[in-house]
Amino acid sequence: MKKKSFVFYLIVFLCGIFLSVAGITVQAKEEEDSGGFVIEAQVQPSDEPVYQIQMTVENFGGDWEGIVRLRIDTGYASSGGCVYDTVLSLPQGSTKQFAVRVPRDGIDRTDGVVVVSLLDQKSKVVARKDFPRLLQNQADGLSMGILSDEYTSLTYLDMGGNEISYGDRTRPIKLVQLAQGSLVQTLDTLTFLVIDSYNTKILTDDEKAGIERWIDNGGILLVGTGKNAEKTLGGLDFLEVAYKEADEVDQNVYDWNYYVDVSQLSWADLEDTAGDSFGEEYNSVGLSLVSSRGNGAVSVLPCALTEVGRLGTDAYERNEEDGDAYLLSTQESLVETILNIPMNYANLRYPSGDSYYQMDYNMQRIFPSLGKGSSRLRFGGLKLLVVLYVVFVGPILYLILCAVKKRDFYWIAVPAATLVGIFLVYWTGRGFEVASTNVYSVTVKDLSENGNATTYLRCYDAGHKEWSLQMADRYTYAGPMTNRYFYYNDEGDYYHRIRKEGDRLFVGYHPKVGFEDAYFMAGAKNTMEAGSILWDGVKMVTNETPYDFLYFAVIKDDDMLIYKDLPAGESVALDEKNCEYTDSVSISNYYSKNSYAPAEAYFYGYLRDSLRADEKVDIDVKAALGMGISGASFKMDDDKVMIVGVTENWDKTVDDNCSEVSYGCLYTVMEE
Repeated sequence: MKKKSFVFYLIVFLCGIFLSVAGITVQAKEEEDSGGFVIEAQVQPSDEPVYQIQMTVENFGGDWEGIVRLRIDTGYASSGGCVYDTVLSLPQGSTKQFAVRVPRDGIDRTDGVVVVSLLDQKSKVVARKDFPRLLQNQADGLSMGILSDEYTSLTYLDMGGNEISYGDRTRPIKLVQLAQGSLVQTLDTLTFLVIDSYNTKILTDDEKAGIERWIDNGGILLVGTGKNAEKTLGGLDFLEVAYKEADEVDQNVYDWNYYVDVSQLSWADLEDTAGDSFGEEYNSVGLSLVSSRGNGAVSVLPCALTEVGRLGTDAYERNEEDGDAYLLSTQESLVETILNIPMNYANLRYPSGDSYYQMDYNMQRIFPSLGKGSSRLRFGGLKLLVVLYVVFVGPILYLILCAVKKRDFYWIAVPAATLVGIFLVYWTGRGFEVASTNVYSVTVKDLSENGNATTYLRCYDAGHKEWSLQMADRYTYAGPMTNRYFYYNDEGDYYHRIRKEGDRLFVGYHPKVGFEDAYFMAGAKNTMEAGSILWDGVKMVTNETPYDFLYFAVIKDDDMLIYKDLPAGESVALDEKNCEYTDSVSISNYYSKNSYAPAEAYFYGYLRDSLRADEKVDIDVKAALGMGISGASFKMDDDKVMIVGVTENWDKTVDDNCSEVSYGCLYTVMEE
């Protein structure tokens, strides 16, 4: 018996060893396939306007030193041309964690792939891992509530993670399954509400009134009908829509046949019983009855969205060309069209965290003006020097030698004059300070909040070579200022580069030509002494900051007023005698407001007039003031007053070999 037990335990022991060895072999194979590295990434919540990506890199191979490169690939060149490099040293068997902080304002889409690569010291990729839609975990999404007995048939409404344009940027849709008991409490968190295949007659009066208030405040309601029209519309009398089932509905009225095979859907014949709730006729797009309601919109569809969700791929419209089938419509494109219709009728509400997308367009036009008032790069004298040199080495030099009867020395005099000319051009060029990278920076700070300031940088170099600048140690994140400047070439040569080495950040650029602009934004720890700007409610503004304002702007009552000189601790009266410029900004007009009227008026009026003037007096500081106005405009309303002041000689943002001109813009937005 003991022998049998011994044999049994021996077999178990040997099997255990075999399985362990097999496991080690499999693990080793996986490590070999991944280059001996394990790469993980996740997005963590952050109080700052960044996507904080927590990286973990584990090394199972030999000692390694190189770069961990992160790139966000959305499939568009305008969104993927910046890389974030972290210099890292990984001894054998070690694991390191670190954070890559990507400014939210520089990312126009979050439905792309975050690509992480490990590059050795020869820039060779030794490992790579892709993280699809990683940023959507912390992205500002559009909440869509679903009130339906068939929720699973409607989950396709999130478009599979694809994003939809809402306002000035794209956002993902995040579904919320609703229940009657929690409906009213949830409404204020929603952008869309979908009611489909649901008995609305059970809704209470308070719940129906809550839906009406929510729509009036900017919510977008979509109601699916079809064969479920009686069930779904029965309790929604406030919509004032009548229906009847119809075996044959004129599909040309709705234009659904452009997208899907309409024979696979049930239809309801809808009628606007009020006569004018939905306009005099069906909306021009034709997929639904749609109308504005207060600040929101209502869209009633002639079919049930649950039925649309059960359609197969073959139901969508195709085009045949030369025997090949091209898919004209997909489920995602149909959903996008269905949602876009009522969005065109609603006053879109911008989440508070998306200020950058509201001011981006104006910043793109204003910021390049910074530097145009500088005398450093006015090459008129340099051009004159070159012309004089060309003339001199020709007939003038020859005539001079003839006059002194030294014509035979012409072959020596020309090279000598050339060397002198080269020296003079070089010396003059040094005087224009093009020997190092030039930086213009504007730091924008909201004095009415305790948040950190944001710094914007315009940089360029005379040479056609890659350059990199170390930021001041107070900066914690950086990125391209706007995705307009995210370009890279077909060979994957990424022009914008953010590098982290230890605790220091570097911003860099690989220009295609000399003097090519690069635009960055960066965030710093709040170390500045701010103070406040006060307005007495009538005509007096007081500067209670430690900074002298060369210019300041006051926007109130649809007017923009520009003044000069407001020293620290002093006050100035807002009267016509002191006013340098005035313009109308029409803040109270809805459409002008959403065009960010103050920055719009400033650029097309005051700044453009200054740029066209024969003498561009203070053009740099005026452009810097425009950046502050752009930053503050998204908080402006017709019952508020905005005051923006600009000061020069701000703290340097770059701690490196460069020539920097820095400005600070401080602003406050207060109730009138």
